[in-house]
Formats: sequence, C-alpha cells, structure tokens
Amino acid sequence: MHHDATQPTVLAMPRLSRRRALLGAAALFASVPFAGADAQKRGHVANPNPDPLAGHLIRIDGNENPYGPSPKAREAILASIVRAPRYADTEVDALGTQLAAAHGLPVKQVIIGTGSGELLKITALMGANAGPGGELIAAVPTYEELPAFGTRLGLTVKGIPVDSKHQHDLGRMHAAINAKTRVVYICNPNNPTGTVVARAELETFIKAVPEQVLVVVDEAYIHLVDDPNAGSVDALVRDIPNLLVVRTFSKIHGLAGLRVGYGLAHEKTAATVAAWGLTYPNGTGIAAATASLNDHAFLSQTRTALINDRRRIQAAIDARGLPRAASQGNFVFFDTGGPLKQFQERMLAKGIKVGRHFDGYDTWARVSIGLQHETDAFLAALPKALGA
Repeated sequence: MHHDATQPTVLAMPRLSRRRALLGAAALFASVPFAGADAQKRGHVANPNPDPLAGHLIRIDGNENPYGPSPKAREAILASIVRAPRYADTEVDALGTQLAAAHGLPVKQVIIGTGSGELLKITALMGANAGPGGELIAAVPTYEELPAFGTRLGLTVKGIPVDSKHQHDLGRMHAAINAKTRVVYICNPNNPTGTVVARAELETFIKAVPEQVLVVVDEAYIHLVDDPNAGSVDALVRDIPNLLVVRTFSKIHGLAGLRVGYGLAHEKTAATVAAWGLTYPNGTGIAAATASLNDHAFLSQTRTALINDRRRIQAAIDARGLPRAASQGNFVFFDTGGPLKQFQERMLAKGIKVGRHFDGYDTWARVSIGLQHETDAFLAALPKALGA
C-alpha cells in the first residue's frame, strides 16, 4: 500500500486504558518503603523488596538512596506523562521559586541544572574559559566529576590530600591558591570519606579566597549531617559573589535517575552560570523534584532510616577496631585491614556489591547505606568478608 503524499498524515494518539493506567500506577507505588505509623517512627522498611533491576544483587556501591522517590514524587511522575510533549519552562520556573523560598533567597539566585553534575561541569568550563594555564584546587580523594572534567578541558588540578582525619585540609588548600587559580572545589560532606568541615571554619575559608576565584561548595549530602558544628553555607551567597553552592535531588530525595540539581549563587554569578547551561531539565524530573521538596514527612523518615543504619555500620566497624572516617553521608568509608579487592570478592560471593577503589586507600572500602534488610545482610556478611 502506497502513501498518498498529497494527504496529510494523521497520527492516532495511543489510548491509555484504565487497566494499563492501574498497572502502571501499581508498579510505580509497589516499592514505597514506608508504611504504617510504627514503621515510620522507627525508620524501617515495611516491604523490603530488592531493586527488581538489580536481580538478587544488593547494590550498596553507588551512594544511591533506595528510599525515594517519595509518595508525592511518584504521583507527580505518573501525572507528568501528559506533559511529556511540552517543554518544562513553567515547571522549571515554579521549582526555582520554591527553592528560592526554601533558602530565603531571591529567585534570581537559583540555577536549575540537569543534575548537580551539569553545574559542576559548567564551573570547569568557566574556569577553562578564563584563559590558558588555569588551575583547579580540590581535595584528594573527593568526588571526581569536577576535577576530571577540568583536566579534560586543560585545567591543571592541584590535588590537596585530606588530613589525618580524612577531612579537607583548608589551610593547605588556601596556601595553594595563586594567580592561576580559577576554581576551588569543596565537597562537604566529602565523597568518599564522608567527613564534614565545620561551618564556621568553612565560612572563614570562603571569605579568605580572592574574589576572582570561584569557590564551589558541593552539598549533595548536607541533609544527612547530624554534626551540630556543621551546616550549609547557602546563606553566604547573598553577600559573597564568588561562591556557588551546589545541591542535588539524587540523594535525600532518591531521584538519581531523573537528573535534577540546582545551584545557589550571588545574582550576577548565578546569571553567568545559567548562561553556560549545557542542556535543559526534563519535565518528569522537575515534577518529581517539586513534589519531593514538599514531602517533608517522607524526607524526615528517609533521613532517620539512613542515619540509623549509618550508625549501625559504624558501630560494627568500631567493635572490630578498624579505622574509619567519621561519615556524615549515606555511606561509610573504612579500612578493611586487607586488600580491597579481596573484601569486594568476599562480599560479592554473598551477593553484595560494595564501592570501588580510591587512590591512597588501597585497603579501604566505601559502603553505601541501602534498605534496612540490605544493611542487615551486609552486617551478617562482614565478619567473614574481613577474614574473621
């Protein structure tokens, strides 16, 4: 059958039957982890089913948060289907307005990104664009997206080793700043160590950095901090023009796969960062992020569950006398006492995948906090994996 080119092509929109809609909704809500007042109080999972995409393998290697998306975010994801043919301009603006209100800032100081990764890469682009011979200062080890991308763009990365407590050595980082420095990156809490810099100490450092140097503070894990001396530096963007605070919806909100992040900066800096935008956020991610931002009860429950299991893991490590970093993230970084590869293989034999190797930490493992039953499985496998 030949198509008549003179006749307009009519595309019939597929009909979503009631049955298919119900099946889709059931799948979306099947693994909501919190149910019942008792479970909510304890921060325990009511339906501890493994991730169906992971099969029988327990994945506690990627710092992902298995508790999200929240119920409200799941509803928003389902509802967003009808908006899929449209660009998410209105939704992006609405999320920016809510974030500005949450941080007590004008909306012009908020930048929405396709994950915090986009914003981190933009800062590397800005640094490279400032002229040849530029340098970027970062801790070693730290989250590698910004330093790695900066290297690809021709920036020289000055890696400053963390101190004896596995924390950012702010004194040495400040001493490394010179006329060629374009960007200073501080992941706080840090990945992979999980350590946090005290807020007062960090503020002093930021204010001492020359104005021509952009300070990027990555607060991906800030919601999991329970150290009373630590906290966000978001309020400083009101008065400090060379500060960019980066946040993500990948961690406490559990939306890693939907790629939504945001930055907070002085108005002029925010406009510059936004102008370097590499892509445009997706509507489903923005809808889920907006809904999750307002699901305060679920976020509180998630935080409690993750912190409780972080404490359980750290207590088990301490009971064995193993060195560890003081984690404030959704992971624990500790010395296994032997080759990391051996520990990984022993854990994998029990169906558990733990984190990768980090330079300078050949015997250290990074273990993410999973669902409660996944933490139970890890703790049960730990003695044999350590050779005990």
